[in-house]
Amino acid sequence: MRHLAFVLGCTLLISAGAASAQPKDSGEWAGVWQGQLDGQPSVILTLAEDTGELGGTVVLNIISREGGQPQVVAREPHVLVRPRVETNKLSFELMRINKSDAPMNFTVVFTSEGRAQIHCLNCGADAPIVDLVKEH
Repeated sequence: MRHLAFVLGCTLLISAGAASAQPKDSGEWAGVWQGQLDGQPSVILTLAEDTGELGGTVVLNIISREGGQPQVVAREPHVLVRPRVETNKLSFELMRINKSDAPMNFTVVFTSEGRAQIHCLNCGADAPIVDLVKEH
């Protein structure tokens, strides 16, 4: 009986931890999320529900390591296309600069209160996973 109570207690703790790593609704995604690579600002994700649906923009900074020190060499602003929230994950597409190419597919996974990770799924094997922090 004690073993069963221990197992049930552990299961509840694990479930509570998983639930706390999920936004309660799409409104918790709203805000400004920022990420860095090599000490440089690499992404700014801005989300809002002004139209009743979650939408927003993202600015991707292109970082060069040429010359030894990482530095931002270009910025690409984009509007989120087809954003959708599924539990703790936000998915969306971004149009590439060359509009004839397939859109870039991104996911943002909510990891804990005010923290997430963004990743481009079809940007190549070296596409980084960037930690995001929500501004408060």
